[in-house]
Amino acid sequence: MKTTLTIIGLLLLGLHAIVAQNYTKAIDKARFLIEAHREQTNIPGCQVAVMVEGQLVWSEGFGVSDLENKVKVTAVTKFRVASVSKPMTAMALGKLIESDQLDMDKDIRTYLPTFPDKNFVITARHLASSTSGIRHYNESDPEFNTKHYNTVMASLENFQNDDLLFEPGSQYLYSSYGWVLLSAVMEKASDTSFFTLMENTWSELGMGNTTFDYPDKSVDNTSKFYVYDKKRKLAPAENRSFMYAGGGYLSTANDLVQMGDMLISDKYVNQETRELLTSTCQLNNGTKTYYGLGWETGVNRLGSKVVFHSGSLPTSVAHLIMYPEEELVFAYLANTGDHVFFNAREAQSIAELFLEEKEFTKTQTENLLGSWQIETSSLRNKDTKGMLQLTLDSNAIISGSLTFKRSKKKITCPITVSTIKGDKVHLIAVSPMFIDLYVTLKDNAFTGYWLHDFNTKGIPEKDPYWKPRKIDGIKIDH
Repeated sequence: MKTTLTIIGLLLLGLHAIVAQNYTKAIDKARFLIEAHREQTNIPGCQVAVMVEGQLVWSEGFGVSDLENKVKVTAVTKFRVASVSKPMTAMALGKLIESDQLDMDKDIRTYLPTFPDKNFVITARHLASSTSGIRHYNESDPEFNTKHYNTVMASLENFQNDDLLFEPGSQYLYSSYGWVLLSAVMEKASDTSFFTLMENTWSELGMGNTTFDYPDKSVDNTSKFYVYDKKRKLAPAENRSFMYAGGGYLSTANDLVQMGDMLISDKYVNQETRELLTSTCQLNNGTKTYYGLGWETGVNRLGSKVVFHSGSLPTSVAHLIMYPEEELVFAYLANTGDHVFFNAREAQSIAELFLEEKEFTKTQTENLLGSWQIETSSLRNKDTKGMLQLTLDSNAIISGSLTFKRSKKKITCPITVSTIKGDKVHLIAVSPMFIDLYVTLKDNAFTGYWLHDFNTKGIPEKDPYWKPRKIDGIKIDH
């Protein structure tokens, strides 16, 4: 029996290696972008993972979790996940819905009669969809909280006496405090400590490196956290007990993609519950919010459905992205968020490399290599010229630099080629925000546009500042 299990294990390892090998180029390009961004923003350490069809195809740590002692980031280094805590809490919420322990449309005062009456009915659905009118952080909240709360009920004191900002269901306003209130509702509805509820959830999901960001306990393999003041320095002490359900967990990229895969494969909650959690909610007037119950949702630039959540604190950046139809999950964590500029758009650009993995032909490669003189305009519509230089790097990916004047200053950005489809080319530059270039090649010249925006849901950009800018290029060195 032992021999049989050993053979099965070796076969599974071999299958994993084959699947991972299929994404070698995507990994090389993603690594290029992450390293370029980390260098420009002085991120001490970060961690990434990609799972495709239930197989972990990439897991890697970059930099250090401890600058002073030069401790390297590993697969088990724990990071703050910030607001990615919300979809994690939503996994436990889904189970309570399936077991009929929590009615999403009941007045929450059915479960929490001591919560102050707000003259309107607030439901768990309102809280989970950020349509409750409960406020988010404001100037009255400390940047680094130091007060400790032993229970989620005690932490409600931060906002429970504040007026609602609007009638529940009439507007969408992202609210972390809404999730704190929801955690108290979940605790009462299940008659289970919220700590036990989440710990059981993580155990059932196989998330062995996930826990609460306990301020009064030592948690093994936790990264140190950093802010920026002319250089990276240790962040002030912080107590996240006021915000557990909305932004107070520690986890790893591997655990996050494991959770995402369990969700999209319906292995933890059923399909009906998954669709409930990940489909856009609507306001009372029928307007879509593009936010489900703990998940943002939309369509990416490739036309694929995307379900995701991001988190940002002075001490962390976190992204979890799922493409349900392609069965792909991507996670990114970093141990600082101050002066980082790594948004959901950047995270999706990297994740999408794994949706379009393809070897370039010799002709496609040769058509791009060399120096290109470019003409474009800045975000402020100022005409500018520059250079695009592309070569084959040591990993045989097409990369180089993009140089042009922006805001009266000449900048040079690392750049790599994401995809080539016929004569259509997508390039990604790091500035440190990503610049996506979409161009069409013809006779040693190209024309197209570049984007430098925050559009992650397929909704047309309303602000003209972020609209596409034209770019043209002529090859001057073959």
